[in-house]
Amino acid sequence: MDMRGLDIKEWQNALVRDDRSDGSLVAEAPASYNARYKDNVIVSMTFRFALPVWDLAEELQAKKKFAVADQVFRSGTAIGALVREAQNGESLADFVHKMKIALKEADETEYWLLLCIERSVNSARACLDQLLPIVRVLNKIISTSNTKQQIRK
Repeated sequence: MDMRGLDIKEWQNALVRDDRSDGSLVAEAPASYNARYKDNVIVSMTFRFALPVWDLAEELQAKKKFAVADQVFRSGTAIGALVREAQNGESLADFVHKMKIALKEADETEYWLLLCIERSVNSARACLDQLLPIVRVLNKIISTSNTKQQIRK
C-alpha cells in the first residue's frame, strides 16, 4: 500500500490494520474534545491502556508500594501522552522522535509490570497483555516512518 499521500492519522491506522489483519481492532474516540484524535487507533489504544494502569497504581498504593505505584503510573500514562504529542509533530522526524520516546516509556512500563507479576500482583498481567500490542504497533509505526523518511530524502 502506498502511504505517501495519506495524512498521519490515516497512515497510522493503515499500519495498524496491516499489523492486525484479523479486523478485531476498531478505533474509538478517546475522551477528548479534539476531533483530530477520533478514529486514531494508536491514540485510542494508549488511552484505553492508561485506564487499567491507573487502577493498578491505585492497587499498589493500597498495598503501600508507593514507589512502584508511582513508576507504573508515570511510565504507563506517558505512553499515550507522548503518542498524542506526536500527532502534533512539526515534521516527520519530530513525529518519529516522539513515538520513539513513547516506545521507551512502554519498555519501562513493561519492566515495572514484569516486576509486579513476579511479586504476585495479578492485575499486572492484564496490563501487560494490553501493552504488548501497543509495543508492536509503535515499532511498526516507527519502522515504517523511518522508511517513509528515507523515501522523502
